[in-house]
Amino acid sequence: MFLLAFPLPLRVDGNAVVSPAHLAHIGSEFEGVIKEVNVHEGDVVQKGSVIARLEDWEYRSALAAAQAKYQTATAQMDRALANNDGSEAGIQRAQADYWKAEVSRAQERLDKTVIRSPITGVVATPQIENFTGHKLKDGESFADIVDNSEALIDVSIDGDDIGLLRTGESARLKLDGFPERTFRGQVAVVSPQGTLQNAEPVFFARVSVANSEGALRAGMQGRGKITTGWRPAGVVFFRRIGTWMWAKLWNWFGW
Repeated sequence: MFLLAFPLPLRVDGNAVVSPAHLAHIGSEFEGVIKEVNVHEGDVVQKGSVIARLEDWEYRSALAAAQAKYQTATAQMDRALANNDGSEAGIQRAQADYWKAEVSRAQERLDKTVIRSPITGVVATPQIENFTGHKLKDGESFADIVDNSEALIDVSIDGDDIGLLRTGESARLKLDGFPERTFRGQVAVVSPQGTLQNAEPVFFARVSVANSEGALRAGMQGRGKITTGWRPAGVVFFRRIGTWMWAKLWNWFGW
């Protein structure tokens, strides 16, 4: 009666590895030389904080030239209007509109020489200050910003247990760095595709855990248990051997 009627929580477990919930790779949208770096590894930065600046004399020169030509075209347009020369005023208006757009583009390029953090987090790049003088290629990243306010912990689950997992299920985790603490979270994602480890299929349940203290850091390892609901005690105790026997019988008889 106990095995049939008494409910117990059915849990699946596996190795756990902490990964950052948000990671930003920071680089430049165009080629340039880093003039200065404003942060060090471990610094806390806010969204929009200046991380580094590129050499910008070329872009300042282009902006100044565009502004000068815009002002010249505007002045010539005003002079033509004062002289009631509508044809010349129309030509100069077109020129002024063109150089106004060029001024906007030059200003945008100049603004992009200031590299800012897209998220609030912690600088995770070692010796980032040594990048001063480094020439960045188009699209090359040179810094990582990690947001540790929330951590995602990947719990590896055997292929035999993946059918039990659902998003939103509660999880408890023990990490090697904090053996006395139990971290709690919820399954945010169940991996749609497995990987082979030691010739066995393994899936991952990504567990979201609040990390306001910043205690959880990417790379930490431990063990995780995920509660998949309540089942009769007999199912909890003998599920694995029952599944094995069922598979053997199916192989033999193939119903």
